[in-house]
Amino acid sequence: MISNGMMGRALGVLTTEGDSVLPRGYVANPETFDFPIITEKVEGAHMDRLWARDSSIESAVIGAAERLVKRGAVALASDCGLFSWHQPAVAAAVDVPVILSSLLLLPLLLRQASRAAKIGILSVSLPSPYDDTALGIENSADRSRVVFGGCEGAYEQSVKTRNPAEVTISNKMTGLEADVIAGAIRLRASHPDVATILLTCTAFPCVAPALRKKIGLPVYGITDLCRLTMGALDRS
Repeated sequence: MISNGMMGRALGVLTTEGDSVLPRGYVANPETFDFPIITEKVEGAHMDRLWARDSSIESAVIGAAERLVKRGAVALASDCGLFSWHQPAVAAAVDVPVILSSLLLLPLLLRQASRAAKIGILSVSLPSPYDDTALGIENSADRSRVVFGGCEGAYEQSVKTRNPAEVTISNKMTGLEADVIAGAIRLRASHPDVATILLTCTAFPCVAPALRKKIGLPVYGITDLCRLTMGALDRS
């Protein structure tokens, strides 16, 4: 098991093979946090392979995680929620907190809301790629309180753009914000008892402030989990 002795305070971020560049609010943007981040690209981690739960890349994921810890990372996150499939393997390989997906917040959100309330999980599209194992919920009553919404269009606008140089950051963010807000509105229309929104895509926190303002509900994403984890490690 790899350990760095907790000597630094950098957040390590596993990244996909894509070339997406997003502004403050994106987990892999160093301006997002008040602590440093370091990144490591996972060889072979293309979006289609992550979506398909391709187990052949797991050794590359673990290798990248171990390199981040050796470089000084005190916790590990990722720039794609679909790395969640590899959460158990990475957590077993390194001796630092591993938070590869915002889905780790789900049990907490279920407990903080009324038992009559639902938690809305907002993904890039429907059907959601996340099964019950990824959700980490064994209680059937809790599982019935989890509902899914999709932001069709957001994936292409912000993450899967084939020629990033041809699309400005402003254009990306305008499209992303519109798609995410539309997805949340559809989700609430289908499930009026949704009390909290959980964002699974790591691009979505970029527009979380606008989404909170529009729908008036708590909105959580991977960056909130990163701040919570790094705050717990702060020894200053």
